[in-house]
Amino acid sequence: MSLTKWFQIIFIMSQSKMGVSAKEVSRLVGVKYQTAWYACHRVRCAMIDNELRLEGMVEFDEAYIGGKKRKLKKSDANKAVLSTITNKRGRGTSKVPIVGSVEKKGRVYVKIIEKLTGRNLLLMLKKIVKTDESIVFTDEFKSYKSFDNVVEHITINHSEGYGKGVRTVNTIEGFWSILKNGIKGNYRSLSKKYLPFYLVEFSFKYNNRFLESDPFTTILSNAVKEDKCFIYYKPKCDTKHIVYGSGRCKQ
Repeated sequence: MSLTKWFQIIFIMSQSKMGVSAKEVSRLVGVKYQTAWYACHRVRCAMIDNELRLEGMVEFDEAYIGGKKRKLKKSDANKAVLSTITNKRGRGTSKVPIVGSVEKKGRVYVKIIEKLTGRNLLLMLKKIVKTDESIVFTDEFKSYKSFDNVVEHITINHSEGYGKGVRTVNTIEGFWSILKNGIKGNYRSLSKKYLPFYLVEFSFKYNNRFLESDPFTTILSNAVKEDKCFIYYKPKCDTKHIVYGSGRCKQ
């Protein structure tokens, strides 16, 4: 694929606030669907920010992405068509738990966490939040209780409303709405295996919405870094290792 077409794909993805499907990219750029699909994931790799640390007033919340299963002989990671997002806690096999952390009027970080235990949530908190410079707001989910010993932690009672003033989790609820609309509008056949890349895309666009630098330039800059994320075409390994781990994934 020519460098010009790469630039076109990067520009299209950087300017599409709610996402754009590989099928649409294929039509706009004039390449095969498989080529567009792979190129889009390579661009999402350049959207990963491994240096992000949140601070100030930070909200934590979890949501579930799920949908109907396709009757195909594929791995479990590819069976579920993830087309809906809900805040209701559930243990259905087609639901994928995701946890979001967001600064009020600031940046967001979203991650798949298979088991929402206190230990796993605490590991995410320590990795992504400057605990000595932050106040963390959550709902009453018992696993968030583990935050009490490492950060100033304020619990919001949903039964009494979403809270008043700064004592809310409305910011992350707003991000869930953006994610929900984007998935339903553009990614109707999204599988669990590649979900981490789409979460990266929506987080990147949310975090760059008020910055003076152009997202197109930021993506290009990230793409040429030596430690950039890399993905083979349809890798066999767990793609979470690419987004959250070492950055490379062998066939």
